[in-house]
Amino acid sequence: MIVLDPVDTLRRVPFFTVLPGDELRALAAHCVARRLGKEEMLVAEGDACDGLFIVQSGAIKVFKMAENGREQVLVIERAGSTVGELSIFDGGTFPASAVAVEDSTLLFLPKKEFMDLCRRNSEVALAVIRTLAWRFRYLAELVEELSLKEVSQRLAGFLLDRAQRLGVQTRRGVEFPLEVTNQQIGAEIGTVRDLVSRNLRRFVDRGLIRLERRKVIGCWCKEGFQLGNNSRLPSRAALSFRRWGRLR
Repeated sequence: MIVLDPVDTLRRVPFFTVLPGDELRALAAHCVARRLGKEEMLVAEGDACDGLFIVQSGAIKVFKMAENGREQVLVIERAGSTVGELSIFDGGTFPASAVAVEDSTLLFLPKKEFMDLCRRNSEVALAVIRTLAWRFRYLAELVEELSLKEVSQRLAGFLLDRAQRLGVQTRRGVEFPLEVTNQQIGAEIGTVRDLVSRNLRRFVDRGLIRLERRKVIGCWCKEGFQLGNNSRLPSRAALSFRRWGRLR
């Protein structure tokens, strides 16, 4: 098993990047490593918050769960991301649950050490404020997505995001993997599995995408479409796909 350097992990956290090496090493000495298997819970909504979790490897899903079992994914945190800073500052419990979606390793930094650092280092404190502001902005955009856009538009945005991050241009179109289930997609875009299946079929019927085993082929050309590090404006076909909900 590969042993990850806690100092390297802390250096990837946005509000610790301002710290010199000796302070990072001192901070790392207070951290405790924790390993989670896939689908193992990190925290449950309402749990007391005793410190900050820092993702070293893997992926942690932060989500809300309704009484009827319906799940809404808030964010997937990966290496260099943190879980728990909000509850540290307001003194409350965890406002959402968190679970590993793949085998993961984390560092746990006790609340006292984190708060002491913020009190003596204003640059760290300001960086934390920027992170919290970003999270607020992200959640405001998520509320807009869930409340003001139809399922078809949210699904189109989900697929386009994956195409931009993972897509490869081929003669058939823009191909990208889709290894998550329709239920997992529904949890991420705020709907149920049946509506995901129905709208995927509508995309196929309209010739916007083709579905193969664990793969999507976007039926638009690469010209003008953002792929990987080639930052360009979305093509007309891709923009039409994003606005597909208006075409029904």
